[in-house]
Amino acid sequence: MQRCEDYAGSWYDNFDDLQANDPSLAKELLEMFDDGEWKNDQLFVYESLEDYAYYELTEGWYADKHLDQKDYNGAPNPMDFIDLKALGLQLSRTWDESCHYLTKDNWVVETSYGWN
Repeated sequence: MQRCEDYAGSWYDNFDDLQANDPSLAKELLEMFDDGEWKNDQLFVYESLEDYAYYELTEGWYADKHLDQKDYNGAPNPMDFIDLKALGLQLSRTWDESCHYLTKDNWVVETSYGWN
C-alpha cells in the first residue's frame, strides 16, 4: 500500500494488499464484483469524491494543465478556488463504470483492468 500526501488516497498492488489493509472495503468489492482478474490488478482508493477530483486535476486526466504547481509566482493557487466536491460529483456521473466504483461510504475505487 502507498499513500498520497496531497489528498486522501491509497494505491494497493492487488486485492490481497487491499484486504490486508481494509477488510471492510474488500468485502464490499467482493459483494459487488465477485471474483475475477481485477483482483490481480492495482486498486486506487480515494477517500472522497473531492480527493478523486484533486487527483484527476493534479495527476490524472487534467495533469497536463500543471495544476500540481505549488508556486504560481505570487498569483493565487487555482486549486484553492475549485469546488472539488462539485467536480468530483460530476466526474462520477461521467466516468467509465467498468473501472470505477463509488462505495457505500462515498469512497472511489478505481482499477485500470475493469471489474469483469
